[in-house]
Amino acid sequence: MFELHNLLPAIINIAKEYLGVERISLMLIEDEYLKMYAHAGFEVDHSSVHIRLGDGIAGKVAKTGIEVMSNKTETDNDVLGYQTSSFMSVPLKKGDKVLGVLNLTDKEDDFFTEDDVKIARFIASQCALGVDRFNMYSDMRKSENLRVIGMLNSSIAHDIKNLLNIVQSYLELMAQEKDIKPEMQEYIDAIHSEVKRIHGLTLDILDFSRQRVSIAIETFRISELFDEIRKHANIMTRDTAICVDVEVLDDIIMKVDRGKIFRVIFNLVSNAIDALPAKGIVKLTAQKEGDLCVIKIRDTGAGISSDNRNKLFQPFFTSGKAKGTGLGLAIVKMIVEAHCGTIDVDSDEGVYTEFTVRIPFNYESFKELHRQG
Repeated sequence: MFELHNLLPAIINIAKEYLGVERISLMLIEDEYLKMYAHAGFEVDHSSVHIRLGDGIAGKVAKTGIEVMSNKTETDNDVLGYQTSSFMSVPLKKGDKVLGVLNLTDKEDDFFTEDDVKIARFIASQCALGVDRFNMYSDMRKSENLRVIGMLNSSIAHDIKNLLNIVQSYLELMAQEKDIKPEMQEYIDAIHSEVKRIHGLTLDILDFSRQRVSIAIETFRISELFDEIRKHANIMTRDTAICVDVEVLDDIIMKVDRGKIFRVIFNLVSNAIDALPAKGIVKLTAQKEGDLCVIKIRDTGAGISSDNRNKLFQPFFTSGKAKGTGLGLAIVKMIVEAHCGTIDVDSDEGVYTEFTVRIPFNYESFKELHRQG
């Protein structure tokens, strides 16, 4: 079996019968929590059960890696919501690393023997082996995705980029024609905006396949970049009641890679617009903070759950979006960090989402200063 949702319940059910316990559960470590992945013998929605590492018996076992066994006692288990007379919690280990915990409660005659402990350890080791193999399998699938992206880089992405450059050149020539009707100019602007988005997606694929970001410094005012973003945002929201509010609090002179910072802001604004229904507000601001330019993109959309916030910048994570490659935010983070900057996200579900990008407005002097420091 290659999927945990099939493998772990199968092991759990065999262990329950073999060891003669009323209830059994298996929890895995995710970030700072233990989350239940499989159980047998009680009514509970396993997706809702999670405890902080160090809390309760299972949490302490997960944190210390030391098993706990108790016979013929009255123990309250607040996490699972029932009383137990006998309890055993065994860590799942891969080498010295604890992956999770196997919990067994209410043994027949309320007494775990030394043989039971040995068997539980063996079962826990098999679960740990299964989890480790699943993680290896996931890494292999990720590597396969990267290999496919590499193939796109060599056989498709370059061709798409070159063709888009030709389309963009013709659009610019059309825009220079005299006596263009206003509605025709509107169509040209709309096509130009969509070409810009496709071009950005192609560059995302190329950058990600190389796993590096090269920086070509240009000097410009942040207001100039924001004016270009505003133009594209107005086209994207033309048939909606979405308002894109652009405000430059400090018109900073930037010495960074203009094209790549445009992609960062354009990607985040585009995502903010996509996150809104037919109406809402996207606010884009820039201000100076020491030797940094702080750019904020805030929308009044549905917000992002805490679980998804932890995955946002992972490659191929799309959060159910119909558009995009799942690389956009991963590339955004790569570009920002290549500029010695940071990106953070704050969100309240049902209220707002806000991305904050901090980058030095003079990349080369900032890098030199911190190299000397």
